[in-house]
Amino acid sequence: MSFIYDVLSYPFGWILSLLYNIFNDNYAIALIMFTFLAKLILLPSSISTQKSQAKNLRTRAKLEKIRKKYAGDQARLNEELQTFYQKEGYGSMTAGCGTLLIQFPIIMGLYGAIYKPLSYIIRLDSDTVSTLTNAVTKLGIETKNVRLQEMAVLSHVDEIKAILPNVSQEVFDKIANFDFTAFGYDLGAIPLEVGKTEKAYVIVPIVAFLAAMLNSIYSFIKTKNQNPDAANNATMGCMLLFMPFMSLWLAFQFPVGIGVYWALNSILSFIQIVVLNKIYEPSKVIAKMMVNETNDRRSKEFSKKKELELLSKEN
Repeated sequence: MSFIYDVLSYPFGWILSLLYNIFNDNYAIALIMFTFLAKLILLPSSISTQKSQAKNLRTRAKLEKIRKKYAGDQARLNEELQTFYQKEGYGSMTAGCGTLLIQFPIIMGLYGAIYKPLSYIIRLDSDTVSTLTNAVTKLGIETKNVRLQEMAVLSHVDEIKAILPNVSQEVFDKIANFDFTAFGYDLGAIPLEVGKTEKAYVIVPIVAFLAAMLNSIYSFIKTKNQNPDAANNATMGCMLLFMPFMSLWLAFQFPVGIGVYWALNSILSFIQIVVLNKIYEPSKVIAKMMVNETNDRRSKEFSKKKELELLSKEN
C-alpha cells in the first residue's frame, strides 16, 4: 500500500508544488486550485455521464418491451438485453461510477503529498529529507505514524537545526517559510485526533458531509423526476446515504487538507450538476439524438439507393 501511495503522490505532489510556486508559496490557494484543476480534468467524464442519463431515459421503454416479450425465457432475455446494451453503447461506467472511481487515486495521491511536504511540495532531495526525518527520531519527537515525520520537521525546525549544523541555512529557510495552514487550520492535522481538544477542526468534516448530502439530495430529486421507479429502489436509497457518510469518514480519518479537497469538490460537483442539467437537459439531448439518428438513417438510405442505381446501370 505504501508503494501505491508513493507512486500516486509523485505526480500530484508535482502539480501541487507547481501551483504552490505559481501562487507565491501560498499552500492554501495551491490546494484550492488543485481541486478546480482536478474537477476540470474530470469534466468530460461528467458530461458523458449526463448525456448517458438522457440516453437511458429514451432506452427505458425499449428495455421494458424486451423484458415483457421474453419474460418466460430467461436465457433469451439475457441474450436480447446484451445485444441491446452493445447496440446502444450501454456500459458499466454510464451510471457515473467512473467519475467516482477516478476520485480515489486523486485522494490517495493527495494524501501522500500532504503527508510528505518536504519531498513533494518543497521538493528537497531524498538525502536531505532522510537526514531531517532521522533527526526527528534522535530528538525523541513522537509521531503516531512514520508518515508524519516530515510534518514533524515543520513543527520543530529550531530544534532540528541545532543538531544538524551541516544542513544548509537555505534548507531551513525553505522549511521555515513554508506555511502549512489555511484559514487557521493545520492542513496536516487529523480531525479525529485533534478534534477532542480543538473543536474547530470538526467543522471541515461537517462541511464535507453537508456538501455531499446536498449533492445526493439533488441527484435523488433529479432521478425521481426522470425515473420514479428507480428512485423508489432500495439501492438508490443506499447510494443517497453512501456518499455523504463516506465523505464524513474520509474527512475525519484523513488530514484536514483531504477534507478541504473533498468538501470543495462536493460543492463544485453540485454546481456542475446543476449547470450540466441546464445545458444538457434530457429532453433537448434526446431531441438532438433523434435528429442525428434520422439524418444517419437518411444518409444510409441515400447511399444504398445510389449503390442500387449504379448496379442497375452496370447491368
